[in-house]
Amino acid sequence: MGKKRIAIVTPVFPPYRGGIGTVAESHATVLARLGQDVTVLMPDYGHRTTPSPPPQRGEGIMRLKPIIKYGNAAWVPQLEHQLSDFDSVILQYPFFGGMRAVYRAKKKYGFKLILNYNMDVVGSGIKGIVFWYATKFFLPRVIKAADYVLASSEDYAQHSDVRNYWSRGEKFHIIPIGVDLERFVFSPAPREHRVLFVGGLDRAHYFKGVEYLIKAVPLVSPHAKFVIAGTGELAEQYKKQARELGVSDRVIFARGASDEELVRLYQNAAVTVLPSTDQSESFGIVLAESMACGTPVITSNLPGVRSVYEDGVSGITVPPRDERALAAAITTLLDNPSRRVEMGRAARQLAEKRYNWNNIGNKLLALCGAT
Repeated sequence: MGKKRIAIVTPVFPPYRGGIGTVAESHATVLARLGQDVTVLMPDYGHRTTPSPPPQRGEGIMRLKPIIKYGNAAWVPQLEHQLSDFDSVILQYPFFGGMRAVYRAKKKYGFKLILNYNMDVVGSGIKGIVFWYATKFFLPRVIKAADYVLASSEDYAQHSDVRNYWSRGEKFHIIPIGVDLERFVFSPAPREHRVLFVGGLDRAHYFKGVEYLIKAVPLVSPHAKFVIAGTGELAEQYKKQARELGVSDRVIFARGASDEELVRLYQNAAVTVLPSTDQSESFGIVLAESMACGTPVITSNLPGVRSVYEDGVSGITVPPRDERALAAAITTLLDNPSRRVEMGRAARQLAEKRYNWNNIGNKLLALCGAT
């Protein structure tokens, strides 16, 4: 059916590090590689140090000036008009400041709408009320209007806020989040006694469970080092916690790693840990990246996250908010190098089978009507 004009609508995008932005970037990249005319539309939060002229459709990223912005949320009603001549639109949910505009544009222009359900939203106070209203009253309307609804795993779809609408009909599809297997490559080299965490350290990523990882440090062999790679305003809070527990000499804050540094971190680590605390974590892209590098993983027993790997084969599942269970799982892998190597090889094999972006891209391309 030839080249299609495809819009990726997202609340965030790299260089800001976060799951939704990474998914949006991956969708845009793989569809462009497959010959499609792709434009990313997102709010302009003014984070760039140097201004750049807004690109036209099909030329990269179109940044829209928000009417209102708060953290990683922004209201961009002009988005409706900008979607007037696209064939397909992929909406990265949640995007509360943009999904009404996408909904209205779908009704007006009739493009193919693909809703990619990334995660539930959890909050308290006024923010919690906004989340509840959007989930209760507006999410069903967008799902009804969408041609396709995507989730990263059946496990998450059946346990998330989208579960009441999910069915096995042609409208609903499992499209996992892929990994660049040519960049995140398997390394057979001996691993250091390093435990790795990769993720945002800002308030938007409060649910990553870093505080429980730090609590686990004193319960693990003193020979082990813990590397926390990420940036954000909570970093100082975590550093203070490490000092108070007397383990600051064993916890290395690597800040924001470059793409090349990130691969090396995975390849040097004995294990990657994602100790998330609630269902705001739906997948954990770092898990697929780590597995591609041959590094086993440890995660909280949460829907979606636990299904990224095979428990006991390529990773270990522990209860959330339980630093003792987390420490025990870390110790199991650190003390058993042969098992660790075996799990690392199984992790790479699973990544090649399940998270190959080329295969995933072709499925996404078909839903966009370009095949």
